[in-house]
Amino acid sequence: MAQAASLVINDGQGTPVPVTFAPETVTSDLASFVDRSSGVAVGFRRLGVSNKFAKGASKVNRAKLSIDYPVTTLVNGVTTVAYTLRATIDVILPDAASVAERANLYAFVQNGLSNTLVRGALRDLDPLW
Repeated sequence: MAQAASLVINDGQGTPVPVTFAPETVTSDLASFVDRSSGVAVGFRRLGVSNKFAKGASKVNRAKLSIDYPVTTLVNGVTTVAYTLRATIDVILPDAASVAERANLYAFVQNGLSNTLVRGALRDLDPLW
């Protein structure tokens, strides 16, 4: 089991800028990380990583990555959330899956997100037809 530490992930700017997500809360089920660079709590970006392991009759392990990206605006001098962008990736791994199979699934997820058609649909709102 890895110890939670700050995660540094590049943003999507033309020249990517590293963003640091520091551990916020860590439990056996969920590790929550926060980017406090906005300086305003309502504008903190959050990243969550969770694991639920197979128990009893369940034959699958579940992992989840979630990202909350609030966009703020000033209203009468007060910073408020205008809207929040969110992403969730659910990974379901049967107990019988081998290390190689899990590695392949991870590669498909990682590389799929970089695929031009998938990126167009998810990032640019350019649907496939």
